[in-house]
Amino acid sequence: MDENLIKQYWLDFARRYCNQNFNEDNLPLVVQLFLDMKIKAYRENPNVKSESLSDMSITYFDKELSAEEANLLGQVRKLKVP
Repeated sequence: MDENLIKQYWLDFARRYCNQNFNEDNLPLVVQLFLDMKIKAYRENPNVKSESLSDMSITYFDKELSAEEANLLGQVRKLKVP
């Protein structure tokens, strides 16, 4: 999987999470930061979220957002209104 596909996947995720249709050419800064964080994490290791050498602990990514990522997207999230 290349970085462009990763970006498209997480942009689609951000659109659904925030209930907004973002223009790819004019993304809010917080969405761009979110995408950069996700691409950086993929570059470092696509499966590992964090590592600790002192006790050899490895945490793998799951489909949830970190608190920092949720805070970023929370700034542009719209609530669903019935």
